[in-house]
Amino acid sequence: MPSMKTLSIIFALVAACLVAIPGCSNDPYRPGESESETFFGSYNRPPSKLDPATAYFLHELRIVAQICEPPLTYHYLERPFKIVPLTAASVPEPVYYDAEGRLTDPDPPSDRIVRVEYTIRLQPGILYRNHPCFARDADGRSAYANVGGHAFRRHRQPSDFSPQATRALRAEDYALQIRRLADPRLDSPALSILEPYIDGLTELRQNLETTLNRERERRQAAAGLAYNREQDERDNPVVIDLMAPDFPGVRVEDDLTFTLTLKRKYPQILYWLCTPFFAPMPREALDFYALPAASRAGFSLNTWPVGTGAYAIETFRPNETIVLRKNPNWREATYPTLGMPEDEANGLLADAGQRIPFIQRQVYRLEKESIPGWHKFLQGYTDSFGAIGDVFDQAVRISATEGPSISDAMRQKGVRLVAARQTAFYYIAFNMKDPVVGGLTPEQAKLRQALSIALDVNEYLDIFMNGRGIPAQGPVPPGIFGYRDGETGINPFVNAWDAARQRPTRQPIESARRLMAEAGYPDGRDADGRPLALHYDHASGADPNFRSLFDWMRRQLGELGVRLQERGSELSRFRERRRDGNWQLLGISAWFADYPDPENFLFLFYGPNAIVDSGGPNVSNYANPEYDALFQDMKTMTDTPERQTLIDRMTALLQRDAPCIWLYHPVSYTLAHDWYRNVKPHQVSYNVMKYHRLDPTQRSRRQAEWNAPVRWPLAGFFTLVLVGALAAVLGRRQGNESKG
Repeated sequence: MPSMKTLSIIFALVAACLVAIPGCSNDPYRPGESESETFFGSYNRPPSKLDPATAYFLHELRIVAQICEPPLTYHYLERPFKIVPLTAASVPEPVYYDAEGRLTDPDPPSDRIVRVEYTIRLQPGILYRNHPCFARDADGRSAYANVGGHAFRRHRQPSDFSPQATRALRAEDYALQIRRLADPRLDSPALSILEPYIDGLTELRQNLETTLNRERERRQAAAGLAYNREQDERDNPVVIDLMAPDFPGVRVEDDLTFTLTLKRKYPQILYWLCTPFFAPMPREALDFYALPAASRAGFSLNTWPVGTGAYAIETFRPNETIVLRKNPNWREATYPTLGMPEDEANGLLADAGQRIPFIQRQVYRLEKESIPGWHKFLQGYTDSFGAIGDVFDQAVRISATEGPSISDAMRQKGVRLVAARQTAFYYIAFNMKDPVVGGLTPEQAKLRQALSIALDVNEYLDIFMNGRGIPAQGPVPPGIFGYRDGETGINPFVNAWDAARQRPTRQPIESARRLMAEAGYPDGRDADGRPLALHYDHASGADPNFRSLFDWMRRQLGELGVRLQERGSELSRFRERRRDGNWQLLGISAWFADYPDPENFLFLFYGPNAIVDSGGPNVSNYANPEYDALFQDMKTMTDTPERQTLIDRMTALLQRDAPCIWLYHPVSYTLAHDWYRNVKPHQVSYNVMKYHRLDPTQRSRRQAEWNAPVRWPLAGFFTLVLVGALAAVLGRRQGNESKG
């Protein structure tokens, strides 16, 4: 008989096996998380700027817009995009003044206007999230003004601090934020665009630059040669009273009212009032993050923004996890009761009038590669997934007659496809200042037209994008006033109309060869017989798809005898080349709408916005006086037939002059599990998560079905282990008995 000790060991092993087998699971979340009102998603690029004055990239705006609330926003369901109040009580109407200071007509000609005023009245009782910056001692001073650095270092996030407090939103918070756009330390992307319009913004920037330089000179003189400005300002930020200089652009009328003053007519300012650039900034937040102890501990607006939005950041580890939680101080708001005719049929009005937000928490995990994220989606561990790259063919079927549809495998899992044309365009810019590919002569334009024909966009979309795009004929995308669809909108210098397939098709390569000859490059050679060699500058070294893309481009242009030469560089060097104009063709670029107006796309080719001359968004450095004059007339007009006529003329000039190879307008395909509802793409608003809804019970049930552990291999393994252990024990006992 085995000894009691031996039996105890065997029973312990059996018990361990019985405990281990049922507990085997691939669930990446804590127990109970899947049953909660928590959205699970992913991101592939860590955000670095969450300050509403500087956040500009989409992956950053999707976070900031949920936290920081400008006065206005867009209706979630209605199309075309409709501006509605967010923190404002109503959408403000412009009041126009002429040179004599008299009120003018409701929509006067731009040349009569010298001042425009928008008065914004806020809803009362809107509160900020709880934050230590609002905590005050008995004397009304910041509770953390004299707290040592050790207290900050032991806290990982603002919610760790105690005490905390909140306060009501005030008009002065918006005035402060608008002034922040002129702060030279921030380098806000909105500044160069808004300076020509907001009264006194240029002078404010100059005033702040002078103040900042004087303080830096003072610190330099005090510290001597050992002074390290970057280190000093990181550990001990320069504090500037942004409210001190005179600034006529914003006037605070009372706690709930402020007036924004423009120097000229600019209807698009209402769109800007929908962006985080115009979100409120409490002075307390600036003071808190300017504390040397807070700065040294790594706390800043770029990591912990302070807002009145439906959500606030709970966890911010950008290289791992970002968690947003419902702001407990958020005011009462409801789901829209109106939408488009198809919205009710699609279930998007089932929650009409219900209080929002439905989702209490959002958890995002960094997934640099698409395949791991795809597998988590298939297991039900993420609620939605972008159908891109390697997974596209598994999820989506493209039919020439019926368009995109969900694959059978996805339909069986209850997954639905949400497709949307995005208000954006992708392009390859020519440097119009370059002596070879630039210039506005007919011959120079024909060279660019020929190169545009050679790079067949339809083929590019089929090979590299799974057809996820619409060939662009110019910069204005679908969904924006001025876009021309179908045969009337094609670029006649590059495309023909394919009536059978109802889409543009590139002109034959023979047309491109003829244009090359007319441009002075027959068979791709110049007058001296040398082959035309062009540089392609890019910062795509880390992109695994770049090599195949570049090889394709080189073959396409090779059909014209053109030699395309790669010139890759680090991102900082690439940006420097772009800024200096030291390039010929620029790697594929994209522009996504800041606001839904054609001006936001056509200003990319306005001469005074050239990046080399002004640092503006005109990357191609295109400058055509005729185009610039039309732009000046078009930009302040409302959407009328007259404005459409001007846009048509401007688009025709861009098509003829070809400052870019127009690539495509992207189409997004998002996969959503059937427990994730109220999902409607919105191309210019990013504070939409508050409208989405989950059914956690259904999600948890599906996760259990799809991830049921296969226990027999493990049970078999443990059985073998037990048998082996028992045999070893018995064998050892028998050996001992034989020795006896």
